[in-house]
Amino acid sequence: MPKLPIISIITVTYNCLKGLRETFASINSQTYKNIEYIVIDGGSQDDTINFMHTNADKISYWVSEKDDGIYDAMNKGASSATGDWIIFMNAGDKFFAEDTLAKVAEYLNDSIDVIYGGVEFVINDRYGDRSYQRQPNNLSIIWREIPTCHQSVFVKRELQIKYPFNTALTWCADHEFLAKLYLSGYCFQEIPVIISKFDASGGASRDLLSFTRERWSICRRYFGKSFEKDWYFINEYQAFWLQKTFISKIRELIPSKWIVALRKYRGIY
Repeated sequence: MPKLPIISIITVTYNCLKGLRETFASINSQTYKNIEYIVIDGGSQDDTINFMHTNADKISYWVSEKDDGIYDAMNKGASSATGDWIIFMNAGDKFFAEDTLAKVAEYLNDSIDVIYGGVEFVINDRYGDRSYQRQPNNLSIIWREIPTCHQSVFVKRELQIKYPFNTALTWCADHEFLAKLYLSGYCFQEIPVIISKFDASGGASRDLLSFTRERWSICRRYFGKSFEKDWYFINEYQAFWLQKTFISKIRELIPSKWIVALRKYRGIY
């Protein structure tokens, strides 16, 4: 039998005990047990510390202290890891199924540097509950989009240490990280597994204009300037500006049941 790789699962959290409980339960239910579980808490004022004390036998390492944001905390978690592979499952994130890690482990080997798969997005807002699955983007468009969410990406630990997340970025340090690995020639492999279940309900609070600017800067820094690429981001920025300035306000005036009916008609769930 080949040696089973150790998977380091890192959870970053701050005042999110409910989400931490859900993530902890998902990890604890995995049939694959050769894992290391690390929790990096940003100094929560809720009952998070008591929860970690109570479950210390199932947490390999945890710390609760002030940090400089989510990517600083994720870097801290990576530097504490000792496993062969790292995946970040932050508070509220879940694995898609109880055998997810067992399925992924079949693909983890020394010839691959990054393993990634699909994601199921779950949304709960004023229009109701809905979910949809998304397969990874083609790597050919990594200049503009991350292949999949970081909750569905496994990276060799030494690479995560060698290329820490850029803490100057607010939204897209995970995208920049994968772009650097891709351009450095490391081996990526997409696998036919839905890896994570991600609550995307909080996406509405994201500053989409800042999100576009960060990705645009990543594109220019690592993939160079070109009219085609710049035009893509100009159009996206304009669309997000219209959405923020006008469309979102108009949508608030439309009855929710009309929006739901339209989405069902268009097949958007």
